[in-house]
This record gives sequence, structure tokens and C-alpha cells, in this order.
Amino acid sequence: MAKGSDIKFDNVTEDDLNSLLEIFKSLSLTISSFISSEFQLKFLLSYVEHECKQYQDISFKEDAAVYNELKWFSKPALLYADRSFISRLANRILGGEGIAETTDDPESWFFSEECVANEFIDLILDYLKTHNQLIQIEKSVKDVSYLHLYYPEDVLLSVNFKIEFDGEEGGSMGILISEPLLQEYIKGPEEPSTSEENTNAIVPDSSDDTVNPEPTEDSPEN
Repeated sequence: MAKGSDIKFDNVTEDDLNSLLEIFKSLSLTISSFISSEFQLKFLLSYVEHECKQYQDISFKEDAAVYNELKWFSKPALLYADRSFISRLANRILGGEGIAETTDDPESWFFSEECVANEFIDLILDYLKTHNQLIQIEKSVKDVSYLHLYYPEDVLLSVNFKIEFDGEEGGSMGILISEPLLQEYIKGPEEPSTSEENTNAIVPDSSDDTVNPEPTEDSPEN
């Protein structure tokens, strides 16, 4: 359900947003199916809601998480996921029961968690690329205050997902997108027109008198 009805984009309609959300909903099912079958785990990533909010009004959980700066259509985007989810998945991959491990230092992650976090992001980016989304990852950090992507008053689309392990809540995932990025998404990748493709073609100038025609049978030989 959309929230933040008092804050809206200037040039992006709700219908435009719904077309993007369909990609995210399909993404959540694809990721769920892959992880469930690959690791024999009852895993579900599901779309919860989206809302338009100013960046200064978005509060991030105090729980440890990984924050990923993306470039999407050359615009910034922020994708984040709870560490508890990453930790449980890493534990299951290593033969455990899918229990989240903890450390005294929230910024000190196990190597297995780092690897799983990277693989999870790669899954998401690969999926979006198959839907003609020009996207890549710039950097990952454990503290969102190290990323300076938006001004406090910037209006963003916040898309929220929940994660379930074996029918129990197992963390959350979210993504923040700006209006310029949404406009690029709606417009889609620009393809060069026919006229642009032929711009660099060499076209003979019919007015050029210096061009010598090929000799014919009737032409005098020198």
C-alpha cells in the first residue's frame, strides 16, 4: 500500500510507479525461488509497501545492515538488507540450521557473511539487467552515514520488502529511488535513431567535380 500521500513526485504518477513495482514484485519471487531451491531453505522475500518520503524523514533501523550504493541509469540508488538475513543464509550455506551469528562489533562481519551479501546483490543486479535496467554497484558499507547520495529534502521512493525463514520473520530489505531515476526508468534506455546511426556514414558529394568517373568503353584512353 502506498503511503506518504502528503508527499508526491512532481512528474511521476502512481501508474508510473506501479509499472516499476511490478518488476520488484517479480524480483522478489525470483530471488525467493532461487534461494529456496539452491539451499533447500523455506525462504520468502515479499513486497510489503512503497511510500514517497523526504530523505530526512527516512529512519534506518539500529540493527546491523549492509548498504549498497547503486548507479541506475547513471543516477544514485540505495539498496540495503538486514545483517540478520545475511547471517542466517550464510549459516545455512555452511551446513548450519540457519541461525544468525552475532559479534560484539556490529561492523565486524564474518567472511562468509561478506560473501553471501555480495552474492545476494549480484542476484538482484543480474535480474534487473535482464529487464533492460542499466544498473551497477558502486560500493557497499555497514554504516549508511558513510554514503552521501541525497540531500535531506530530496523526495524518494522507498520500496520495502520482508524476509521470512521457515515461516518466521527473518529480516528486511529496502531500496530508495529518486525522481530523476524514476523518470529515466519510465523513458527507458535511449536507442539511436536511424538518422543518428547514419551520421558517420561516408556519403559522396554529387557536387564535387574532382571525383573522376570510371572509364567506359567510349572514353578516350590516355
